[in-house]
Amino acid sequence: MVTNLFGCDFFCAFFGADLRGGDEMLMAHDANQQAINATVAHRKTGYHCPGCQAPVQLKRGTVMTPHFAHQRDQACQTFSEGETAEHLLGKQQLAAWFLASGYKVQLEAPLTAIHQRPDLLVQLPGQKPLAIEFQCSPLAVPRLKARTLGYRQHGYRVLWVLGTPYQQARLRPTSKALKFLQYNQQWGCYLAFWDVQQVALCLRFNLLGFDGDPLQSQRQLFWSQRQPVDQLMTYRPTLLVPQIVAEQFQRRQRRLVIGRLTRQPRFMALQTLCYQHGGTLATLPLWVYPMQAKLPILTTAFLAWQVQLFIALRKQPVQVWSLLALRQLIWQTLQPCLAPMSCIETPRHLCQHLIQTCLNELMTKQVIRPVAGGWRVVQRQLAWR
Repeated sequence: MVTNLFGCDFFCAFFGADLRGGDEMLMAHDANQQAINATVAHRKTGYHCPGCQAPVQLKRGTVMTPHFAHQRDQACQTFSEGETAEHLLGKQQLAAWFLASGYKVQLEAPLTAIHQRPDLLVQLPGQKPLAIEFQCSPLAVPRLKARTLGYRQHGYRVLWVLGTPYQQARLRPTSKALKFLQYNQQWGCYLAFWDVQQVALCLRFNLLGFDGDPLQSQRQLFWSQRQPVDQLMTYRPTLLVPQIVAEQFQRRQRRLVIGRLTRQPRFMALQTLCYQHGGTLATLPLWVYPMQAKLPILTTAFLAWQVQLFIALRKQPVQVWSLLALRQLIWQTLQPCLAPMSCIETPRHLCQHLIQTCLNELMTKQVIRPVAGGWRVVQRQLAWR
């Protein structure tokens, strides 16, 4: 258990102080191999790093979060990223919140079987342990995927919580926070952010993307000093279905024209593709333009995927399709457009959701019609306008 000595209001006074340069940690081992929190450590006692076993120095004062640090010339693979004051403070605040909510809490717990050390490892009796990573520094997608997979393969749940560098008032499809996209049935696609100044978790959920616009989402704030963790874990909101209005469609059309005129690379690539198949972006059938916000799991615009589907349908001699064959064709055009889903445990579920949404739109817009033996593609819907 972690000693509840975190004093969150006091720590907020030095949010923003940069501690980069050494390898910092909140826990270190004493001479008896006991894990000691920096908040209760003694200056005259010797401590060493739980990872590399090198001596570490206790740093505690009125202008910094208590922590241990390596010497600047020491290299440590376990604590190699360096930590900001925000990271150190946020871990303390999160630990205090979970501890006050009845969880068993371990800071920087060494998981020797997978050679990983989450910022927090928390657990309630009868539940799987939850590894919490408070991410404030850059992290490459392969490393993110490996760490997440490592936890799950060894029976740990995992929650990525993001700090200030990833926080934006308006998330866009290109936002760097999206590589941490997570999903569950109750919240849809979501991101979790920790605010060390408010000592609160901001949940941005039901994230949906629409070409050219900031992501649509709902949000809920959880104040750690007033609300227990259970209010987060049992939160079951009503997921709103966004309505697309005509004005949004008109704005998107204008963006396409501007894109062609200013030779934006992504639109010019689509324009070239259309030229190669006998048309232009302006002469695409209207059903190709997305009219509904979708799960933000593509690396391209949704229009780029829809153009690929339109061209694939035009190239097929098949007149009547089985539902399975249609799904397979949609998947073939979708797969190259998918973004890495490093933090999502069931990416196949989200892909199937997109495929079904696409099928529903094809039916609604009468691109396909039911006939005996399957579905017939309406040929006039495959003609350039």
